[in-house]
Amino acid sequence: MVKKKDIQQVEAVAREFNMTEEERREFGDFLEEEKAVGNGGTKNERGDFSYQELRQKAREFLGLEKSS
Repeated sequence: MVKKKDIQQVEAVAREFNMTEEERREFGDFLEEEKAVGNGGTKNERGDFSYQELRQKAREFLGLEKSS
């Protein structure tokens, strides 16, 4: 099941970044919104995110981006 693997990766990233259950749900919504506005990942034609892209999106979501 491809979809299940994608969800497992999102769950793994959420654990890595110590997200609460609520943050995890909001992170999933954030990822779907990103895909909807054309900021999807490069994993496939659906715009799914690679593991590294998920980690980057988690940093964005949590406001952990470094200022330039």
